[in-house]
Amino acid sequence: MSSPARASAEGPSAASDEAQIGVGIGKQVRQARTEKKLSMRALASAAEISQPFLSQIESGQTMPSLLTLYRIANALDISPSALLPADPDPEVVHVSRAADATWVPVSEAYDTAHTRVIHAGETSLQEYVIRPGEQVGDWFETDGEVIHYVIEGAIALEIEGLGIWELGAGDAVAHPGALRNRWHLRGDGSARVAFVYTGG
Repeated sequence: MSSPARASAEGPSAASDEAQIGVGIGKQVRQARTEKKLSMRALASAAEISQPFLSQIESGQTMPSLLTLYRIANALDISPSALLPADPDPEVVHVSRAADATWVPVSEAYDTAHTRVIHAGETSLQEYVIRPGEQVGDWFETDGEVIHYVIEGAIALEIEGLGIWELGAGDAVAHPGALRNRWHLRGDGSARVAFVYTGG
């Protein structure tokens, strides 16, 4: 399987798609910030990012990582999916093709894992590909309910204050999104994990 980071960068079409998504996210962030009557400095401080970085996001110069997107959404008290570009022609049935997937970094770390996000209403599906040495261990929390499902490989799911669960292919865990959690890659191989949340 080719690297998501490499796959998203192959060819002008993929790069153009990612740039368009970045511009769309920037517009949504700027609109939400304006509606909340927050200055750029106030939002950057609340989201724990620099003001110049936020400016680059709002202008579409930078594609934010998933972690940054969640921090901004939490600071704005809205769902992360509200910051994703709206479908200009929404359909009752929406098909997302693997060949059209845009993979985004989970964090700003150089060796971060990558994910793609598919959302419909208040439900989002994130597919993660984690390779040995890649970072994916940041604590995470969200509103609503979440499900972790291991497609390939093995991970450990750590829920703060409750314990660690070793998960292999086909295993799944569901819990309230407010419980802080993080993953650890297990074994020498890669892992693919589906993460679903709803109501956030």
